Amino acid sequence: MTSSEKILAVITEEAQSTAREIISAAEKRAEEIISERAKEAEKEASEITAAAEKKAELIKSTGESSAQLILRDAALSKKRELIEKALNSVIVSINNYDDKTYFDRLLRLVKKNAMSGNGEMLLSARDLSRDKDGFAKSLKELSITLSDTPADINGGFILKYGDIIINCELSAVMREKRDEITDAVNTALFG
Repeated sequence: MTSSEKILAVITEEAQSTAREIISAAEKRAEEIISERAKEAEKEASEITAAAEKKAELIKSTGESSAQLILRDAALSKKRELIEKALNSVIVSINNYDDKTYFDRLLRLVKKNAMSGNGEMLLSARDLSRDKDGFAKSLKELSITLSDTPADINGGFILKYGDIIINCELSAVMREKRDEITDAVNTALFG
């Protein structure tokens, strides 16, 4: 080997050694960067997972609350429906009383609503066909005349004192006392 070949071999050896050191340092730095990025990615993934779990819990909680509200509203709607049916069945039941019982109940309602002076009472066509002789006598004692003209009502009566009209149709009485009756029916049906 010549001296120039030896010098060239030493330079090549030094260059290769320097290159190995640079490559080793670069590989070490690359591993550090990869490790740092992996830790950062793991931290970000953990934060994203935690946020997603929080959001999922909020969605679940909101869904459960919404479902409970829907169930409560459905139950209230069903209760209202049952109460309405109960109120309607009360009207049907009253209308189906025997004549004496029916007119005795109406007479109580008349006494609560009667005014001074002469009045006129209108009944439904169905009620006009009932046996109302005793009822008519009781009305005369209260200065109320029973009209032969039927009213378009479903049970109960209309009481007139001149321009004053008192609507005591059963459904009107039910509407007037609705809250009180609803509370009683609600207690009876649902405790």
